Amino acid sequence: MFVCIQLKRIFCYLLVFSTIIITSFITITQTTPAQASVHSVKLAVIMYHGLVKEKTYQNEYMIDPEYFEQDLKYLKDNGYHTIWISELIDYFENGKELPENPVLLTFDDGYYNNYTYAYPLLKKYGSKAVISPIGITADSAMTEKDKSSIYSQCSWTELKEMVNSGYVELQNHTYNLHHLDKGRKGAAAKPGELSDEYEKILTEDLTTLSNKMYQNIGVKPQAFVYPFGAKSETSLNIIKKLGYKAALDCEEKLNLLNSKDDLYTIHRFLRPNNMSSKEFFENTVDIGSTKN
Repeated sequence: MFVCIQLKRIFCYLLVFSTIIITSFITITQTTPAQASVHSVKLAVIMYHGLVKEKTYQNEYMIDPEYFEQDLKYLKDNGYHTIWISELIDYFENGKELPENPVLLTFDDGYYNNYTYAYPLLKKYGSKAVISPIGITADSAMTEKDKSSIYSQCSWTELKEMVNSGYVELQNHTYNLHHLDKGRKGAAAKPGELSDEYEKILTEDLTTLSNKMYQNIGVKPQAFVYPFGAKSETSLNIIKKLGYKAALDCEEKLNLLNSKDDLYTIHRFLRPNNMSSKEFFENTVDIGSTKN
C-alpha cells in the first residue's frame, strides 16, 4: 500500500514537470521565429514638403517636382525600395520581412501639390510615401474652390484617394499645433507650462486628428511627426501613452534601428532644391548604389 502511494506521488511529480517543460517549449517556439528574424535596419528617411514648378516660389521647403522624380528614378535604378512606417513597425513587432535596401520618403503638412505632382509620380515609379497632414487645413480644404498647387492644402477627399491607391500612408502631424506665433513651437510645451496642462493639450490635439482620419478615411495613424522637430521632455511619454509606435524628428542623420524602441527617434534628411539626386543621396545622405 505504501509503495503504491509513493509511486502515485512520483507519477504526479513527473506529470507536473512534463507539463512545465512542454509549456516552456511551446512558448519558446512561438516567440523565437519572429525575434530571430529581426536584424538591425540601416534606414535613410527623406523629408519633403511641397513641390512647385514656379521658380519664384521654390525654396528649401518647396522644390521642383523634377527633383522628386529624379529621386524616385535614382532609388529604383540603384536597388532601393520605398517602404511605409507601418512596415517598420510590423518588422520589429512581428518579424514581417522588409525589402532589401529600404528607404522612407515623407511629406510634411499635406500640401495640395503632394496630390497634383507627387502622387502621379509615385504611381509612375511604383513607389510609396508617407504624408503627414495638418488636420485643421484638411478640414478647411474641403470647402476651398479654385485650389492652387502653390499654397493650397489637401482635403480629406484627396488624402483618401491617395491612401486607397496603395501608394500613400498617413501619419499624425497635429490637428492645430503647427505654428510658431502663439507662444508655442509646434507640439512642444510652452516655457513654464505645467506638465498636466501640456499633456492635456497635446493629447486632445493628437486625438482630434486621429479621430478625423478615421472618420474621413478609415485609418488611424501609428506615428507622430513633430512639427519643426520641436519636442519637450515629456512629449515622448505622452505619445507612447496614446499608443503611437514611432516618432519622426528633423535631425539629419542616417538611422540604425535595432529594436522597436528606436522607432521613437527616427531622423530625416531635408531634400533641398537645386541639387542632383546623385549628389544628394551619395554626398548628403551618404548612400549610393547597392548594385555590384
